[in-house]
Amino acid sequence: MKLSFQKTTNSEIVSDWLTEVIAAQLGPGKKVLWLIPGGSAMTVAIKTALKLPVDQLGSLTLTLTDERYGPVGHPDSNWLQLQNAGLHLPGATRRPVLSGHDMQTTVENFADLLKTQTQQASYTIGLFGIGEDGHTAGILPGSKAVKSGELAVGYDAGKYKRITITPAAIAKLDEAVVYASGEAKHPELDKLGKKLPIEKQPAQALKQAGKLTIFNDYKGGSGL
Repeated sequence: MKLSFQKTTNSEIVSDWLTEVIAAQLGPGKKVLWLIPGGSAMTVAIKTALKLPVDQLGSLTLTLTDERYGPVGHPDSNWLQLQNAGLHLPGATRRPVLSGHDMQTTVENFADLLKTQTQQASYTIGLFGIGEDGHTAGILPGSKAVKSGELAVGYDAGKYKRITITPAAIAKLDEAVVYASGEAKHPELDKLGKKLPIEKQPAQALKQAGKLTIFNDYKGGSGL
């Protein structure tokens, strides 16, 4: 695994970089899977989507890293928030997590989607944020998502019922990209440069991707 920290306070720089990386993988005969988050990193996803070459988007499939379970279109849905914020990728295959089914069926369908897409894609990439508690996607410290061997899990996290990819799914990615800013996250970025149990800092799972680049406002240079 190759890990690097890139220091920047400009999300435009991050979206330019991500656009270049994804665009280089698009084209005839190629299949690209892009996992998109909610939360603070959502801004980068929106900016990137606007810059991708429209004539190549037929090669692209996108879905979420995690979702808040509920009826399709419920106000706390990450997918709905992305749409409302301007996510627009004409020609791409868009696969929301919520489909109106019960929790178990929704999780199973999401896991099947991840399995199929990671097997078929010529390139897989995920955009992630990191929380002040060290979580990433919907993988909270101490939750069942931390140790699951499945590609997706669902569980009651208190405020929300969460459906999320797992460390096992992250391990199937060719590349993971993180955007994390704010002083409250600086301690977690320091921890990410060390080897810690995933149970304590779920963001450690991002190191299981083939390549990890962490854009942040705190530190630069190489990692492990």
